[in-house]
Amino acid sequence: MNKDIFRKYLDKHLPERVDELMNSFERLLEVLWEENSKINLISRKTPKDEYWTRHFLDSLLPIEMTALANKKILDFGTGGGLPGIPLNLVFPSSEFFLLDSTHKKISAVKNIIKMLDLTSCFTIVSRLEDLDKSLIGSFDIIVCRSVKIVPKYKSILLKLIKNNGRIILYKSKLMDDIKQFEKFQIHDVSHPVLGERKIIEIRK
Repeated sequence: MNKDIFRKYLDKHLPERVDELMNSFERLLEVLWEENSKINLISRKTPKDEYWTRHFLDSLLPIEMTALANKKILDFGTGGGLPGIPLNLVFPSSEFFLLDSTHKKISAVKNIIKMLDLTSCFTIVSRLEDLDKSLIGSFDIIVCRSVKIVPKYKSILLKLIKNNGRIILYKSKLMDDIKQFEKFQIHDVSHPVLGERKIIEIRK
């Protein structure tokens, strides 16, 4: 059922690539499920069938309003490689840098990247505040699906994006952390399976 819902989502937004992407996400499902059995990347209570909607469809929600091709993108707090890896499957022309401070998680994500042969997907083990200063002003887009943006992160994130760059936050009902930003737009991407869902697009 959830797999069918995901396929219908692709049919609507990426109709010319449905079969190709379904094959890619089938492979991701197997690899992510296997790595998650070794180290807890995402909740093990989630049934395998629900990965299609709860993690894969949800990761792709920004494609409805944001151009993500041919970009340099940072996935802040990637955890198990989400949303970075699903987005990279859809946008192989973009470079994705998956950031997490937990070595074990990044090691597992590296394995996933290798097994999927993603040549434009890279990992960074670091806290946001310890990132190499050479990365300042180098990203077109930062995506963040699972980290609350506390005040100390705000200035760092804004410094990391280019002058015309954007920060993309995945939110549900709790959105109090977006009020600290001056320029933001809220996109309602709620879905019958996912429930209330918002994509917040922040600019400098």
